[in-house]
Amino acid sequence: MTAKKIYKGISVFAAVLCIIFAAVFGYTAVAKAVGEPLPMIFGWGNAVVLSGSMEPELPVGALVIIQKQDSYSAGDVVTYQEENGTLVTHRLMSVKNGVAVTKGDANNTEDSPILLKQIRGKVQAVWQGAGNVMLWLKSPICILLLLLVGGLLIFIPNSLIKRKVR
Repeated sequence: MTAKKIYKGISVFAAVLCIIFAAVFGYTAVAKAVGEPLPMIFGWGNAVVLSGSMEPELPVGALVIIQKQDSYSAGDVVTYQEENGTLVTHRLMSVKNGVAVTKGDANNTEDSPILLKQIRGKVQAVWQGAGNVMLWLKSPICILLLLLVGGLLIFIPNSLIKRKVR
């Protein structure tokens, strides 16, 4: 395989990654700008655990992957949206007549009852530490660095190929 093909492959891969990142971050940014604290793509979303109320199952800094469900039952770990827009990820203690009661595993008392329609989804996966990485990836400095590196991966190999051809 020639160097030209390798550079072209890297450029295409970098361009595709940049487009995907731009689309996801763009959608997320627009959704958050219009007041959506948990943008969902095809019924899936993610959130970062910011407190220890669900430890040890959900440690601070974990990334939780959430999926919208048709129904929820006691024992499910769900993310719901409080009336002020804050997202909370706690365990469902009971569900009855469209009202749910939740509680953080590390908390002594149950939360105030919520409506089932406030539940955004059930936690499907937990990646410890990945939440801190996601917070960093969403920071303006990281987005700038990703765009810069992506641009360099696209343009530098092309300029090297053009110089070798001349």
